[in-house]
Amino acid sequence: MTFKKIFLSISLPFLLVACSTPSTYFYLLKAIEPENIQLKKFQSEPIIVLVNPIKFPEYLDRPQIIVRDNDYKFKLSKNHRWAEPLKNEFTRVFTKNLNSRIAPDHAVMYSELNGAKATINLSIEVLRLDVNTEDQAILSVNWAYWTEKNAEKTIRLSGEYDVPVKDKNYQSRTEAQSKAIAIFTDYVAKTIRPLPNGH
Repeated sequence: MTFKKIFLSISLPFLLVACSTPSTYFYLLKAIEPENIQLKKFQSEPIIVLVNPIKFPEYLDRPQIIVRDNDYKFKLSKNHRWAEPLKNEFTRVFTKNLNSRIAPDHAVMYSELNGAKATINLSIEVLRLDVNTEDQAILSVNWAYWTEKNAEKTIRLSGEYDVPVKDKNYQSRTEAQSKAIAIFTDYVAKTIRPLPNGH
């Protein structure tokens, strides 16, 4: 009887802790089809866009989803996390977005070239991708592109894309960040389109 009482007294706190531990939720960014169907205008000649390895800030190299308090302080969520490294997610979603906007042409990573020559090279540096306390998803990027036929002429650009978060929850924050990437992709597709032949 004494043994049973001791066992119960030890086990009960562990059961209470197990029952009270909050669930952990995992999120993925999502590719978004272009709203303007004219973005899918066919080229006179097929092109291959090489998406070079995307640079990402170290503050985003963590599984926890970040909410920016201000320019100096961040909050890390304990129970809301990215399902895979955010750099990998961004690369996957951006490339899929771009493919849907330049079809039948192709956007590929270096490992997917398979001996083919890229017509256009893209270089992207993500400076910021987070949500602030005013419920705005913000993507800030520096990027550049050049053609194989005119490699010495590199066009360098930058931009910031803000998308309001519909609801104050992490799914809505993820959706807004996905939308910001889609808007950036729209701009990239429109910008590189005049240069498929290196002119």
